[in-house]
Amino acid sequence: MPFVKYLCAAFLLAGLSVGPVLAGKIPVASDLQQDADASRSAQLPILLIYTAEYCHYCDEVKASVFNLISADPAYRDRMLLREVRIDTNLYLVGFGGDVTSHRSFSKNRGIRIVPTLEFLDGAGTPISQSLVGASIPDYYGAYVDNGIEQAIRHLRARQDPS
Repeated sequence: MPFVKYLCAAFLLAGLSVGPVLAGKIPVASDLQQDADASRSAQLPILLIYTAEYCHYCDEVKASVFNLISADPAYRDRMLLREVRIDTNLYLVGFGGDVTSHRSFSKNRGIRIVPTLEFLDGAGTPISQSLVGASIPDYYGAYVDNGIEQAIRHLRARQDPS
């Protein structure tokens, strides 16, 4: 993982895009009940990134942070990343098995601003503070990493009865 960060920094300093070199694809949410089962069995947090087609900030954070995270094998052992597109009617199975759409799911969760990140446990309950908006671009990746670490610590604390 440090190599990826150094490589990205070198490309950015050289004025080159890291997108084509290390781009991953963020999995679009389709079955959160299945993701929740995987989260519980692996004790991994679920990170939902809410986006919209009209949101250029979403495109920026996806290109600069989330496409890189989704391509980095070190992150696969730390979380489940899924994209929810608030402006679409894409089919979605919710955490409770209910069939809905991305638009309705987002509305029911109170998501109004994109990008928004939710750090969730296997029941769909928030376990770290959500990140709303694009925030400060220079620190956005650090905020995401911090949220992931807090979510992991929260899940581990639940496991450890002492």
